Amino acid sequence: MLKKRIVEACTPWVVERTERLYELILREGAEIKAPEGKYLTLTVNGCGREIKPGHYKGEIVMAVTDYYEMPAHGLKLNFAEMFAEIRGEKLDTEALRTPVKAAAVVRDNKVVAGQTNPAIVQNGVVGDRETDGVYIASTEEDLCGIIVEGNSRYTIKNSRFDMEGNGHDDWLGKGTAISACDNAELLVDNCQFHFAGVTRCTLQAGMNSRVTVRNSRFINMAPDGTDWVGDFSWQSGMRGHNRLTQLSDNADVLYENCFMHSNGWGLCSIDGTGDPKVRDDDPAEWPADAKPGFAVTMTLKDCDMTLTGPRQHGYGAFCIGDNHITMDHTRCDVNGMPIFLMGMQGKGRFDVLNGSYITGRRFGASILDDDNSVLNIEDSTFNTRKSSICLRGSATAIRIKNSAMIAGNGTIVQLMDSDEAGMDQADFIIPVGEQDVRDESRDLAHVSATEDVTVDLTDDTLCGNFYNSTTNLRAYRRVTRGGMGKLHDRVLGIIPPPPADAPTPVMMRHNGNDLKGAMNLGVDLHNTTLTGVISSASQAYREGLYYITSENMDELANVTQKAAPTVNNGVVVTLDSSSVWNVTGTCYLTALTIAPGAKVVGAEGSHLTMTVDGAPAAIVPGTYRGAIVLSL
Repeated sequence: MLKKRIVEACTPWVVERTERLYELILREGAEIKAPEGKYLTLTVNGCGREIKPGHYKGEIVMAVTDYYEMPAHGLKLNFAEMFAEIRGEKLDTEALRTPVKAAAVVRDNKVVAGQTNPAIVQNGVVGDRETDGVYIASTEEDLCGIIVEGNSRYTIKNSRFDMEGNGHDDWLGKGTAISACDNAELLVDNCQFHFAGVTRCTLQAGMNSRVTVRNSRFINMAPDGTDWVGDFSWQSGMRGHNRLTQLSDNADVLYENCFMHSNGWGLCSIDGTGDPKVRDDDPAEWPADAKPGFAVTMTLKDCDMTLTGPRQHGYGAFCIGDNHITMDHTRCDVNGMPIFLMGMQGKGRFDVLNGSYITGRRFGASILDDDNSVLNIEDSTFNTRKSSICLRGSATAIRIKNSAMIAGNGTIVQLMDSDEAGMDQADFIIPVGEQDVRDESRDLAHVSATEDVTVDLTDDTLCGNFYNSTTNLRAYRRVTRGGMGKLHDRVLGIIPPPPADAPTPVMMRHNGNDLKGAMNLGVDLHNTTLTGVISSASQAYREGLYYITSENMDELANVTQKAAPTVNNGVVVTLDSSSVWNVTGTCYLTALTIAPGAKVVGAEGSHLTMTVDGAPAAIVPGTYRGAIVLSL
């Protein structure tokens, strides 16, 4: 029989077992407790609610449920391992388990009754093999929908998740509608995710899971009025309140025919990825569609992705570390940078294929602190307000084939000095008026596959410029240091100082080269017609600007480049026999190879001349090295 209950102030109510009521009154100061080791969930007419003073009427359930003990994984585990190493301690992973609330938990294809709350799972059925047609709605912070773990082979279909309220640990996946853990293989089909919260992902693929999502809609719109603005990530050009989806550890995920919309700082995030050896130890255990060599893979096929909002600046998909991301016939329209590439140890790859359409209010691809990743663009279109591709402190291989690159500022590739020095950067001091000094040890006539930027153009007809304004000023080393932000420090912890006798850390990339100084740009044309400038360049921020802080973070990478004589920033250009370069302005090069049949001419019939080390030279097939100037 349903009951009415009034809980007065200073009168504890210990809910020993699930209670069903038709009316509940919680006075200010009322104290409600669950038995030790358990938690309470309040549902009113099937919708989860925060337990707080108020007058509730309807079908009320105060459910008593066991916590799901989430294993440490992703970035939380990465940081815990780092902290333990710094302190010289042995890591206790069991002690790192985090209690998580969930509507339902499926382990090894069995619904875990004690960790499942039937009162909040409406309409359909959560079964041992699949969930079909359920509706889960809640305004409670951090509540997860369905967690699938163990060795489950599971399907969630025809279901809807309406969840409001903030999350407090999206690295771990608290508050997601769906989390895939352990070795789960999960299919999500024809589902809808409607979120409104801060730091709360709709879906997480973690650990060694394999997740396929089809025909689904993801929406997460953080409410107005919140003062949390991604305080730890502005240095990378991100501003916002949430990530729409999350991928971590050694998981793989495929989104097919999905709609993704958010006003956060990212749509498809990757963070805390693991060691590819976890997968590579036993090739016999690879799934049929595995891609050996990458810790995680994310594929976006036939998807529609939008990130917008007056307070937002973020990314469409993020490649960080040992990742392979593919956009296949996908539209990505982002207020910021549709592609964010930060691959490390030469293991990142980002493919844009088959008629994908990339639109960015700033850059189409922002490449930052990248170490020998590959950006591959085929049969697709970039349409951006500023440069198509911006590289800072990166040695990246860029391949563009049969694609359109429409840049609002006329620059297809913007290779520049880094103005990012890490997440604890408080401000960046612009080196106004400083001039680079020639380093005679630099080889400006050749391009290194590991130290420089290479751009391969194949079967293209392009109109735009390629500028290299890198220097050896390394102004990023002079930044003021600050904290890593209140959210980061609370969730992941404050990085402890190393012991006093610890050796000074050495940059391990490229024998100490941090890739943030001067580098060469190589541009190779294969059956391509290019109309524009390829040149060494100068760079300048907005006049009167001396500092970049979190308050004016949109000035990051916001430079004007102009062709200028080479100092340490070599430019090497090669044309094959079927390529044409229509030069539109003065170009400063350090090497030029013209194959028989290739053409280097002035645009629109203008007369083009060339000098090499100051001496006039005919523009005919051959290889030229030195201070090369092409002039109209």
